[in-house]
Amino acid sequence: MTRDIEVLGGYTKGAWQSLDGANAGDLDAIALQEVTSRSLREELSLITNAENLVVLAGLGTSLGIKNSKDAGKTAPKMSDLWSDVEKLSSFKSAKATLNPDLVKKQNLEHVLSDAQARLALNPTSAELDAFVCEAEDVVWRSCSFIDDHSEVESHELFLRKVARRSTRLQRTQLFTTNYDLAFELAARRARFNVIDGFGYGGQDFDGASFDLDYVRRRPHEPLALEPSVFHLLKLHGSVDWGATEAGVSKAPGLEKPENPVLIYPSSAKYQLSYQQPHLEFMSRFQIALRQPDVGLIVVGFGFNDDHLVAPIEAALRSNIGLRAVVVTPGARDKKRSRTLAWFEELIERGDRRLTLLNGTYDDLVKLLPDIPARDERDAHADRVSADGASRS
Repeated sequence: MTRDIEVLGGYTKGAWQSLDGANAGDLDAIALQEVTSRSLREELSLITNAENLVVLAGLGTSLGIKNSKDAGKTAPKMSDLWSDVEKLSSFKSAKATLNPDLVKKQNLEHVLSDAQARLALNPTSAELDAFVCEAEDVVWRSCSFIDDHSEVESHELFLRKVARRSTRLQRTQLFTTNYDLAFELAARRARFNVIDGFGYGGQDFDGASFDLDYVRRRPHEPLALEPSVFHLLKLHGSVDWGATEAGVSKAPGLEKPENPVLIYPSSAKYQLSYQQPHLEFMSRFQIALRQPDVGLIVVGFGFNDDHLVAPIEAALRSNIGLRAVVVTPGARDKKRSRTLAWFEELIERGDRRLTLLNGTYDDLVKLLPDIPARDERDAHADRVSADGASRS
């Protein structure tokens, strides 16, 4: 079954427009698609060339990536996690103590929230304690599907398009809710330097390292910022992070840390997001959205995490200098989030800052404009500098 890529924005006059699927003989439809596609690319160019570029990447950016040794090991959906958790012997033991209505809905986040709440009231419950521990282990193992040979070509191309910007602009800030290592692997292969809060190749978390940068030094030349550098901020933690007495450290290789630093799917993630190191990421996420000239790309994110939705909605209400594109294959679904419905209402009322793309992460990667090898800002600065040198 084929699926049309559709877009809604100020340039579509408040109506959804298809980017493909027109009949070969329908010249008017083909012409409309070409105009819409060109307008979308122009809008994406404005967003990616904003002074501050912010990306929020969700589960949808990892779907389809496979483990090189086990083709069946891929990014899990919430339904996949539920299926694995439901098979646990500890779940069968704890099931009788859980809310039957929540269990019936097969929502892992709600069931884990219920189990954790009951465990807080009854800390001696061996059944609940075993279930929570084993369910969290399932989440960690299911999300540890990336290995050194996984195929992440889409991530590499995405980084080349959003993170290789003029050094006169702010570094791209890529926030992700994913635990996996797809962006780290893609950055290594594409030879990007990542500022992720762990210093220059360090193992211990230090939020102040986000204020450092990469500079190239050559003999008899002024210092110059490296072009291929971006910030990676993992809002819900990472499969290779572990808590120690000294703080948070990266685990070697693909080993499981003794105390993984993950915000597991449960109602506690709002509270946990305001503890370190997640507090550092949340603070920078909120600050980034308040900048006067900011482009925001939201892709593969379902707008179901209230602690992330609230800052985005607040920024749209207050920051007139924000332009955003939201990409999800469920943009027009009847069961979509309230926030997506609100975005559509804003566009229909004439808000030209917003674009909704009913498509996938791969669709976005193809549509994003290539970053020119030499930005006009750099060329202009060099011309002015050369002119000043000739006059002196």
